[in-house]
Amino acid sequence: MSRLGDRLATFGGARPDVLDLAPGQRQRYLAMGLVLIATAAVSAAAASFALAMALTAPIWVAVLVGFCWGLVILAIDRMLVVGMPRQPKASANLLLALPRVALALVIGVVVATPLTLQVFEREIAAETEVMVLEAKQAFEEQLAADPRYAEIPALTESVAAQRALLADGGRAALAGDADYVAAQAATAAAQAAYDEANRVWLAELDGTGGTGIVGDGPITQSKKLDRDGKLAALDAAKAAEAEAKAQAEARIETGSVAAIAQAEQTLAADSADLERLTAARDLEAARYDAAADQSTGMLARLDALWRIGERNGVLGFAHLMIALLFVCIELMPVLTKTLQNLMAPTAYDEVARITDDTIVAAERERAGERLRAARDESAPRLDVAEYRAGLRRESGRRVADAFVAKQEEAELAAVDEWAEQRAPFIAARAVREWERESDGAPVTTAP
Repeated sequence: MSRLGDRLATFGGARPDVLDLAPGQRQRYLAMGLVLIATAAVSAAAASFALAMALTAPIWVAVLVGFCWGLVILAIDRMLVVGMPRQPKASANLLLALPRVALALVIGVVVATPLTLQVFEREIAAETEVMVLEAKQAFEEQLAADPRYAEIPALTESVAAQRALLADGGRAALAGDADYVAAQAATAAAQAAYDEANRVWLAELDGTGGTGIVGDGPITQSKKLDRDGKLAALDAAKAAEAEAKAQAEARIETGSVAAIAQAEQTLAADSADLERLTAARDLEAARYDAAADQSTGMLARLDALWRIGERNGVLGFAHLMIALLFVCIELMPVLTKTLQNLMAPTAYDEVARITDDTIVAAERERAGERLRAARDESAPRLDVAEYRAGLRRESGRRVADAFVAKQEEAELAAVDEWAEQRAPFIAARAVREWERESDGAPVTTAP
């Protein structure tokens, strides 16, 4: 257990050499190591839940990837903790911690999201179903108002009418014939008039109406005659109705052949259009339904959780608190290290500083010794090199002087030779000038 504790303390950022000199700080760094491992375990669980929810990955795949993700988070957190040495000023410690806290905050939000969704799994599942149904209903309404499928209701009615016409043998309904309808109305009126006249006659006959006298008297006979007239009118109306019906059926029969041909042609065209439009609409609706049924990933779950929180303030508050809890767990190592750096130095910090100063001083001393040894070792070589350089410089000066002397001699010899070559010409020119002066002519100098 002691070895394990030492390893955990070392994992938490402690230096074994310093920890041996300040063993009182062992528990603090042991706790830091345990916090790092706990944070990594929470991150691994969050990644496993995220893969299982968002990608519907198998359990073993989700656990394996979650374990790898936990190792990554563990490495990042340890880097953040170990990479925050104590600074001499509090402002320097805060500036050093600021980017690390920001990074830990981002990681905490990423880690907390899947865990929060898992806590409210039941509520989110119910809300997701409602969202899917709402989306399907909205899409159906959109399809109903889509101008591409606006002809479907009219085509449906037309196909139904044409099929009814063909089922009737091409015979249109008698109710559509105006003469037959008028005859039916006349028969109904005659029937009502007869019924009323018959009621009045019977009431006069039995004394329940009219004069109230029972018997077949003159008044009763007059009312009977009126009833008989109404009966004759009813019979005539029925005969007229039968005649109108026969004539209407004859007219319908005459046009049934053309009506059947027209109905068949119209039915074929309308059925083809209706089938094409209906198939396209059903295919689009089926694709959307399939996509909506599969839209239960992490984004949809977050949307569902947000909707639930807007309706239910208690659940929204619980969501916020749970998310903050997981974020704080992720921030704990960095915040703990930051607070430790802001507090007064501990014995561990003092020993670490002294140890580092000792190491630096010793290294500087060794570096100085190596530098002096290198100088002592290289001094003879430097002297020889300087002596050789002096000889080369002296030799160079002698060579340069000899070269200049020789060059001067050559130039003087060249001047003497030129003077010897030009002497006769100079003498001749001097004689000519003297002669001109003797003659009084102006003297000109030749070039």
